[in-house]
Amino acid sequence: MSGRPARGLWCVAVNAPERFALPVDDADLERLEETLRRVVIQDDPFLDEIATHLISAGGKRLRPALAIAAARLRGEAGEDTLLGGVAVELVHLASLYHDDVMDEAVRRRNVVSVNARWGNLLAVVVGDFLLARSAEIAASLGTEVAGLLATTLARLCAGQVAEVRAAYRLDRSEAEYLQAISDKTGALMGTACRIGGITAGLRPDQLHALTTFGECLGMVFQIRDDVFDVVATEGELGKPPGQDLAEGVYTLPVQRALRDPAVGAELRELLGTPLSADELGTARALVAASVGISAAAAVARRYADEACDAIRLLGSGPVPEGLEQLTLGLLEDLERSTRALAS
Repeated sequence: MSGRPARGLWCVAVNAPERFALPVDDADLERLEETLRRVVIQDDPFLDEIATHLISAGGKRLRPALAIAAARLRGEAGEDTLLGGVAVELVHLASLYHDDVMDEAVRRRNVVSVNARWGNLLAVVVGDFLLARSAEIAASLGTEVAGLLATTLARLCAGQVAEVRAAYRLDRSEAEYLQAISDKTGALMGTACRIGGITAGLRPDQLHALTTFGECLGMVFQIRDDVFDVVATEGELGKPPGQDLAEGVYTLPVQRALRDPAVGAELRELLGTPLSADELGTARALVAASVGISAAAAVARRYADEACDAIRLLGSGPVPEGLEQLTLGLLEDLERSTRALAS
């Protein structure tokens, strides 16, 4: 097989479909952006520039949008919901600052990464600053929100540690992968939904359904991202593709490809050590040509089904329908890639 990179198959700029599937209007989004910027500004031009670098670069704001949508089950999203969503988004942003240091990344959201522009030390410290601001906001919302966010941050760190420990391991199990993405991605989305519900005063059964939904949605979202990392282009991703493979992080499509009789042996010969640029292109092409993509999509569908089952417990109306539409839209993106590869 040639060393050419797997070609991009679809557009992954998903901001509008993800957000507009939710009952979150332009006024909410404008308030969210203003609040997100306001809470990190310290009247120190140097710190402010670094702290707002990725905020200014844009982003889906999916997590705070989920908090707002959850609160809409009971009416309008109030100031506490907005702040809760911002607290979750700050944890997410801080994780990007830290991830880019660990990955030695040079681009994020189609702009120069913080570490590439200001260096690793400042990227780590300003990431810590964003975490501190998140904790301060969560504390202002009460002990339940503060405790929940702290627990979520611990899970995120545990997931990152597990991923680092598994680097270049060909025997990393699927269960280990699923636990890591549950901690790194599912937990924060589940927390976003739950915080929206807490700040809106929803019942315990509603909070449970929202949390289950968010965690399962996060699994669909991450599996989809892991497939994109194999088959999409840099322009579509906003960062270089194949980063997980290059760093020895063998995600679900790669794990399933390693078990594919058609390509598994050749792929196993490549993996387990750092890859050259040509080897990375070959590895991506092998995974794209394997059953790994369709197998990953099938696992994502199971989580999407669980997410939809949870959200249907909330009854009918714009919020449950929007959350279900969001889930099925993410899954359709993933399954579209499977069909494109098969054609």
